[in-house]
Amino acid sequence: MSSAQLTTKQIMILLCFTVFGTIFFTLPRTITQASGHSGWVSILIGSLMVIPLLWLIAQIGPSMQEMSIIAYCISLFGPFFGRVFALFILVPLVFLSGISIRLVGELFVTLILPETPLEIIAIMLIVLRYYLAKGGMASIARWGEVVMPGVVVLIIIMFGLSFQKVSMERILPLLNASFMDVFKGSLAICSVFSEISVLLFIYPQIKNKNHMFKKLIWSVIIIMFLFEIIFLVTIGTFGSAYTQRLMFPVVELIKDIAIFDFIEHLESIFLALWVFINVSKGALSFYACCLGTRDLFGTKDYKELMLPISVIMFYISLLPDNIYVSIVSFEIAKGVTFCWYALILLVIVWLAGKLKARRTANEQNT
Repeated sequence: MSSAQLTTKQIMILLCFTVFGTIFFTLPRTITQASGHSGWVSILIGSLMVIPLLWLIAQIGPSMQEMSIIAYCISLFGPFFGRVFALFILVPLVFLSGISIRLVGELFVTLILPETPLEIIAIMLIVLRYYLAKGGMASIARWGEVVMPGVVVLIIIMFGLSFQKVSMERILPLLNASFMDVFKGSLAICSVFSEISVLLFIYPQIKNKNHMFKKLIWSVIIIMFLFEIIFLVTIGTFGSAYTQRLMFPVVELIKDIAIFDFIEHLESIFLALWVFINVSKGALSFYACCLGTRDLFGTKDYKELMLPISVIMFYISLLPDNIYVSIVSFEIAKGVTFCWYALILLVIVWLAGKLKARRTANEQNT
């Protein structure tokens, strides 16, 4: 395992990119379809719902003793059952990483390159992930630090210029959905935040592991604040009904931005911004998949597995037949299930770790 090298700032940047890069352009549609004008409540509740998962990550991490989550599962459950259980953690990560390639590809094909085959864009994105992950976590973390200032500046510009078109009449009423609808929207937000569990794949490489729970909470607060602004600005500009019909509502929001009444169509700049964020997220998940597969099969170097995993992700990215299935249907299915799935798996790992620690303590006493 590589020596600890990731700073607190780098970890927080990567975690924010991991969550933000998943749903940046589609968030308003996803939330308004679930809970209408009450989406801001769904964002708040969904952010609170992820706290138990963050606590589990902070508890499991120190127990792994310089192992990744896959190696730790094998040590807990044995060579056979440990590998079987580890697949339940690793396979969803590979799948989600492949699907995120499809999301970026669909965005490019829809908005900029309608005549370009989706396969070409997928290959280009995989190549970017490949070479960034080849340098290890130090390379991925430094990339995140380089990109972060530009991301902050462009987001401030986007929100600053968009506020002039926001109308409170379109935002009101603030509460118009049932409890179950709000809860459904909260599950979608919680599922997005659950992707922070990728941290357990790289936990041994963190320099300062103290107060990890507090750092995770701050990451969630930052992202929640951005989600709330994106949601309110979008429905304040388009209204709830029209937002629900837009595939990429934030892109439409950016299209309406004009600087000095003659600089228009800034969506290409912001699309590039999102690609930078998504490449950071994608490189991290790709690297985690390679580490996890290395520990699963007991190989010496994760780089030996980068090419076959790249091929697997390429074919996963092409699985859905159309844009509706690949984006909308996937978001609905993931929103309902993934947060519970991640929580149950981590609870099992945490309990198994506690039982093993107690058993070891009893053996030492006897």
